[in-house]
Amino acid sequence: MRKKERERLKDFGRGDDGKMAYLGDHVRLADGQDRGRLLRALWAACGAATLATLAASLANPAGLSGCPYVVMPYMLQFVAMVWVLWGMGRLSVAGERVRVYVRDATVGALPLRCVAAAALALVAAVGEVVFLALSGAAPAAADFAFLACEAVAVVALVALRRLCLATTWQPC
Repeated sequence: MRKKERERLKDFGRGDDGKMAYLGDHVRLADGQDRGRLLRALWAACGAATLATLAASLANPAGLSGCPYVVMPYMLQFVAMVWVLWGMGRLSVAGERVRVYVRDATVGALPLRCVAAAALALVAAVGEVVFLALSGAAPAAADFAFLACEAVAVVALVALRRLCLATTWQPC
């Protein structure tokens, strides 16, 4: 186990009933923020980014047909989106009172995950533009659809990142 994972084990111990329980700190949203409203906003941004990422592959542009500098960043973007979805799902099931280590692993980590996914989307889009410039062929509608989907994914990921960074927590 990594050191950080071992540190959180000290927050577990025997509860009043003799069973293992979490004895560490909990946090909740500060200033009376509505958890449901926050989750709806986070999921809207996350859903838009996920749908745009999936739609980009369904557009089937020429660059995704074996061009490594388009395919590799797109596949890594797809993996990064799964990483973002995992964090969102974990935050959604955490409840009103969230364990500190869960907050750190979800809302604390989502901004970096969003930056990674957005950067990979931009790299894939630039790769598609380079592919089109080098191929000399006229861009098809699928190529424009791919670029538009990647732009939507970047905008949605930036919105998700901003929402995560704007969320404040207080001990409870």
